[in-house]
Amino acid sequence: MTRITTLACVVVCICTLHFCAYAWKKEAHFISLPLIEGSGIYTSIRLLQDSHSSNTKAAAGVNISLLATEAGIGCFSIFGPQENYPLLRRIHRITGFIVTAGALWMSISAGSDSHIQNQDKNISYGYTALTCVPLVVFSF
Repeated sequence: MTRITTLACVVVCICTLHFCAYAWKKEAHFISLPLIEGSGIYTSIRLLQDSHSSNTKAAAGVNISLLATEAGIGCFSIFGPQENYPLLRRIHRITGFIVTAGALWMSISAGSDSHIQNQDKNISYGYTALTCVPLVVFSF
């Protein structure tokens, strides 16, 4: 019985996503947000804690501020008035490119800082790659 229920849920999800071409982009973006935001927040905090370089600390501070700004703009564009949606979506997309530039700056700074552990450097590189996904795949 559990397999039939699971199969029915999968079919309903596929049909829902298949019939609305734009909905899958929103849902995929909402699903990927915790991974992107979580890795960005984690990396920024770790770099602020471990770094002795002012450049790395500045990059981490800017990155966490940009993430908060981007999340606020995204929430307001989704839950705000629908007549402002095209303008807010454009601002959200531009801010997304700025977040990617900040993530790249943070990764380069972390890579050149000898006080940062290799694990945190690798998470920073992965986070930079993750910030590019919504911009490239979903045309945000």
